[in-house]
Amino acid sequence: MTAHPPPRTTAEWDRVREAKRRVLTSDPFSVDPADHPDVRPQIVASWRRSMLAGVDPEARHYEIDESFQPGTRLGAVAQPIMNRLQGEISDLSCWGFLADRACRLLTVVVGDFPQAARVHRQNLRPGMCFAEEVMGTNGMGCAHETQRAFLISGAEHFRSDAEILTTTGVIIRDPLTKRYVGTLGAHCLREYGTTALLPLVVEIGRSIEAQLLESRSDGEREFFDAFTAARRRNRAPVVGVSRQLCVVSTRARALVHEADEEMLRLLAKEAGSRSGTVRRNLSSGVTVTIRVHPVPQPNGEFAAILVLQPVGERTGGRRGGSRASEEPLADFRAAMRRAIGQRRPTLLTGERGCGKRHEAQALLRATAHPGAHPDDVVELDGAHARLDPNGWLRRLTAAMRAGDASVLLAHVTDLPTELASPVVSLVRDSRVPLIATADDDEAQDRAALLVRESFPVLLTVPPLRDRREEFATLCASLLAQVSEPGEEPPTLTRRALAALLASDWPGNLRQLSQVLSSARVRVAGPVIDLADLPSHYHRHQQAHPLDEVRNAERRVLLAALREAGGDRAAAARKLGISRATVYRKLKRYESH
Repeated sequence: MTAHPPPRTTAEWDRVREAKRRVLTSDPFSVDPADHPDVRPQIVASWRRSMLAGVDPEARHYEIDESFQPGTRLGAVAQPIMNRLQGEISDLSCWGFLADRACRLLTVVVGDFPQAARVHRQNLRPGMCFAEEVMGTNGMGCAHETQRAFLISGAEHFRSDAEILTTTGVIIRDPLTKRYVGTLGAHCLREYGTTALLPLVVEIGRSIEAQLLESRSDGEREFFDAFTAARRRNRAPVVGVSRQLCVVSTRARALVHEADEEMLRLLAKEAGSRSGTVRRNLSSGVTVTIRVHPVPQPNGEFAAILVLQPVGERTGGRRGGSRASEEPLADFRAAMRRAIGQRRPTLLTGERGCGKRHEAQALLRATAHPGAHPDDVVELDGAHARLDPNGWLRRLTAAMRAGDASVLLAHVTDLPTELASPVVSLVRDSRVPLIATADDDEAQDRAALLVRESFPVLLTVPPLRDRREEFATLCASLLAQVSEPGEEPPTLTRRALAALLASDWPGNLRQLSQVLSSARVRVAGPVIDLADLPSHYHRHQQAHPLDEVRNAERRVLLAALREAGGDRAAAARKLGISRATVYRKLKRYESH
């Protein structure tokens, strides 16, 4: 199917304007891009988000953050390029903008063309916000919201005062950290908008990214390399600090707040060149043991990688005594009970297959109101929302407003981008027991992060390898599930149980269930012995080489990564798998 081009003629703009009028007089929850074939679907989706955010289409003023300080690294690095841009866009009768990661204006350049004086009178100054939830559909706001390059033409803009314009937006990422740092845009009167405008802005954006990389010192590159290596090596939360920088891993976000940065920076400075371990209380109320690993820096500067371990959690090695080994799961369940008892929306994260949905179902059914049926828990899967976004959102809204329901949202970070804002609003206003699940994924888009961060409580379900003491009980429960009704479930011999315990279980409960189901169909009697397990569980795990299937899989994955220039998200799209799967497979290969 050919992509719908932006409108270019008066007749096309009139059709778009009429479609927008119909959308603006509709219930935003009922707006469906398919009902407006004269408008690009992504534009209708943006109108819908703008309506849900409460943007006034007839507004004439600009929102400006009066306390904004524009002195950012992006602004300093990009200013020479923006100055050169001023000359390049004069021929296109354009003016250019650079905004920070919150889509607030850092700098503006205006080309030398007849209408330039009119632009200068618009009071364009640092702190002016182009975000979609503030200004509605516009090139920079849509790029910021969707993390993709955007061009908005004429009546496609949400605000009527912008209908005379063509606006563009291109996101800028720091090549070293891969993080979104800002948005570049170029605007012009709509009749001057050409197909050359967006490619020009994209090219200039890449120039700014190249300059960002060039401006990094050798010390900063070593610092980020050390942080990346530590994040891959540790399951615990990881923080990197230097005099100017503070970067946190996904697992550290729930623990480390802005108020902790100076304390962590002081630890790094005081450590000098010596590694060490200290205990500190964080502003989140959690006490952590911090392993400090200095990163050598030139010119008397300092930097360190900090690995955080909440006191009472396991570090990954085995401990003596069953109580210590049971603490991660027991503490997790106690925290989950407290959160739901206080009606605080809770997001469960963890490795794929670790039992997030099972834990959520068990708690919601156990805490249902008196007289409720166990099956009354409303379950919705975010991954299925793409099939019927509006219907899915209506079902969620009804469940959240019913008052007597419990709601389970599976794969909540897999929602379509257009549902992020309404789901965030529902979560924030929730008054019912609400639990959501999401797989661990270091590389998530902005919409997924917005949904993730809307939950006030974030808990991690321990992986199977950290639940050794309950392993025998888990196996018995799973064997009961795979047995026929009324049939006595088989039991595992000590040899079989020991062989299963020796595995690292990267697939968690799902993998264990598959192994036990396979063993169950192999035996006719009441006992599963070592010989009844798949063959690779008969040998010591470390002596087990990669078989041909895994070798072939590894070659395909690495080839896709090479073709994508190391971009794991692009490799995932090429292979038709999720980014989380790519990360998990790479981690597995690193251990062989």
